[in-house]
Amino acid sequence: MEATSKSHGADVTDVNTQRNIPASGIQTPPGRFFEEGTAFNRILIEAPYLARCSDNKTAALVRPREYAIRFPYMQINRQGMVSWLIFDLDHANALKWDDAGLPPPNLIVRNRANGHSHLYYAIPTVCTTENGRDKPILFMKAVYTAFANLLDADPDYNSGPVAKTPGHPWWSTQELHNHIYDLGELADYVELNVTPWKTGPKLEDLPHSRHCILFEQLRYYAYSVVNRERERGNLASFTRMLEAFAHNHNRFARAGFTQNLMLSSVRATVRSVARWTWTRYEGSTRCCRGSMELDKSLPLPERQSLSAKRTHQLRHKDTESKIRAACRGLQERGEALTMTAIAALAGVTRQTVANYGHVLNEVAKPSTVAILGADRGQELKSAPRAELLSDSNPGIRWPGSKCCHSESETGAAGTDSETEMLSKPAGRAGDRGPECCHSGPEPIHAPAVKYGLHQITARFGAALDPGLKDSESEDSS
Repeated sequence: MEATSKSHGADVTDVNTQRNIPASGIQTPPGRFFEEGTAFNRILIEAPYLARCSDNKTAALVRPREYAIRFPYMQINRQGMVSWLIFDLDHANALKWDDAGLPPPNLIVRNRANGHSHLYYAIPTVCTTENGRDKPILFMKAVYTAFANLLDADPDYNSGPVAKTPGHPWWSTQELHNHIYDLGELADYVELNVTPWKTGPKLEDLPHSRHCILFEQLRYYAYSVVNRERERGNLASFTRMLEAFAHNHNRFARAGFTQNLMLSSVRATVRSVARWTWTRYEGSTRCCRGSMELDKSLPLPERQSLSAKRTHQLRHKDTESKIRAACRGLQERGEALTMTAIAALAGVTRQTVANYGHVLNEVAKPSTVAILGADRGQELKSAPRAELLSDSNPGIRWPGSKCCHSESETGAAGTDSETEMLSKPAGRAGDRGPECCHSGPEPIHAPAVKYGLHQITARFGAALDPGLKDSESEDSS
């Protein structure tokens, strides 16, 4: 032991010189508990003022800490505070930390009979109450789990609260150093695996485990009331509700078990469920379930398939809206419609934009809006011919052009041919001339246009040509 410790630069002090185990558990504590700057002194300072202690693992007695250090078992960490990481090694290799490449512990307290030991690592105090921060607690638990795996220690021991009292004659105690490790310093020796979710108990173990049965019953009850308590109460009231529920369901003796759970086990389960549910559970019964209102008699795979199709359609429409909005934004800025620019503005990949080519064609297509008003004729006279004869403005004839509705080539206003054009229905596509106002593809009328194109021409013909008004009156007579 001395050779191993000297390799790490640690000072080894064996405070036990007696080889025989005393018959009585109450013994005079060693003087190093009262020497400042020692690991023993930190045990005394960080212990609760009224600590649990006893000559067995139950530690049912409560005594002042100066008196509790006389017992072989005592409470090391205060309630809600962790100042020591204590690992319970259920094997005889007390130097497992050296084999695993871990830093030396402050104290090694070993059982003389079977070689089982407790390793003490001093750390800055971490608050584990409801007022403590979650991230330091999770970090500390991750470090403890990683060390426990390498040391082959009990992962559920969690530093006590009751441990072997250092310096008691029942145990062989070695003090290696008094250094206080930061959690980050300890984390450099291991690979952490911080996961917010833990695997639950196996279902086949539930009928045989009272702890698992109570845990399952309690956690579902906690899920149902935690949101209400967050609005109306606090963590203390939430914990009291869980305690009442747990005590009412601790009736395993009636269910065929030998006896009910001990009160300490019930309280530990309540604290665990209350803490996790209060800080992490975000479930809510207000979420939308079954929006398609499918028949429950349908097989589950069929309902899942229908739901997947609906979800795909909604996502498809949502992506189309994003790309369309991005294209409109680029057009307003006067920028080119490139796939890279659209993808960056819409928040999607370039390949996704390429898959929605129909949206790009729709946005890139020019669109014109018919204006209904008294100044329509003046606008038509000043508008270019290509715009008036576009697909979006069929039926609007440029003065002097040929049309399938007119037999006159000049299209003079006020003639019988003009009146015949307004009253004669359109002929078939084969009867139209090469310069017909209805030539080209079938027009798509915008839904905002209230009247048909010929009605617009007849109603506002006066604005187009002064002679059209006389022809219209003659036709109506």
